[in-house]
Amino acid sequence: MALTKAQRERINERLGMARALAETNPVAAQNYAQAAANIAARSGTAQNQAAVNRAMNEIRSVNTAPGFYGDPAPTATPTPTPETDTDTGGGDTTPADTGPSQEELNARRNAVDMLADRLAQWGISGLSGMLNDLVVEFGPESVSTIMARVRQTDQYKQRFKGLLDLRGRGIMDIPDEGSYLRLERDYRQVFREAGLRDYLGTPGSQSEYDAIARIVGDFSLSVNEVRDRVTDAQRVVAETPQEVRDSLQRFYGIDPTLLTQYVLDPDNTTTEIQRRANAAIVGGYAERAGLEFGAGVSERIGEFLGGERDIRGTQIEPQLTEIADIQRSTQRLAEIEQGELSAETSALSALNLDEGARRRVRTLQSRERARFGGRSAITTGSLSEGPGI
Repeated sequence: MALTKAQRERINERLGMARALAETNPVAAQNYAQAAANIAARSGTAQNQAAVNRAMNEIRSVNTAPGFYGDPAPTATPTPTPETDTDTGGGDTTPADTGPSQEELNARRNAVDMLADRLAQWGISGLSGMLNDLVVEFGPESVSTIMARVRQTDQYKQRFKGLLDLRGRGIMDIPDEGSYLRLERDYRQVFREAGLRDYLGTPGSQSEYDAIARIVGDFSLSVNEVRDRVTDAQRVVAETPQEVRDSLQRFYGIDPTLLTQYVLDPDNTTTEIQRRANAAIVGGYAERAGLEFGAGVSERIGEFLGGERDIRGTQIEPQLTEIADIQRSTQRLAEIEQGELSAETSALSALNLDEGARRRVRTLQSRERARFGGRSAITTGSLSEGPGI
């Protein structure tokens, strides 16, 4: 019959004691290894030959130490005696050591192949060389024990730094390596979709693993949040007019070439990033239309035209063109009267965002009509109906 879990635990416990005592007390080590062999032998024959062989290997590992064949054991060290296993009955006859059976060799080979394939999927094939020794030591059925040893290596800890960082903070949303690999795949997809294939580093390289670990462990950004942030960065980058990039630098001191790094900074919220991206686009396209807006007015217009949505320059060009026409027509009279009408005032008036600005522009328009006769061809009707995006 097959070994029970309790029997396997008793065998491993006694083998552990045999290893620990091999140098300081070889007689005791022999006793513990022999006890492990006895448990394995009594619990079955062919099915458990692997466990018997493993126990006998432990005996052989200490049988050349002083004291094994009747030589005096060190007198300074007392000889502990393992408790007698009595749960299955029978004597302590030790089966002949015939070496691993073909069945055991096949089981070892299959276990090594399976574990090596897992390590290859994890990107740490370099650890495959330790698998054979671990399988021989713990047995082909002890996969969890073997993988626990793998997880103690520096190479594993470096490869799965992001996963370990999450666990260190008590975050268990990513329960295992397979889930973490799927998370990595999703991050790669986000950056590929944004045209930033190489932003994380060469696929499969340690630099890429480290970059993803920073997003996961240091920044704690979900895939959806990364997608939203990168999309905002790409909106500004995709708005090819230099004026947009200039506005980003002028308003916020953000270098467009480092924009993706900026948006992934956890200190910058998604809402803040969207607001600044919209404002940079408004300010840049306003400059193209001959208007000069500061950061504050650009943010107000961006919020008005976009709300919680992303805006693009091509969508707001018609509104900015009409604002520019209004500003030019009313500015003409303002200059004649030795006054001034800023582009910001015209914009806030046209979009009904400031009552004082609206009164100022309407007064100038009324006086323009009285001074030059006729009605201005420019109206604000289409501009006062709210967002057109």
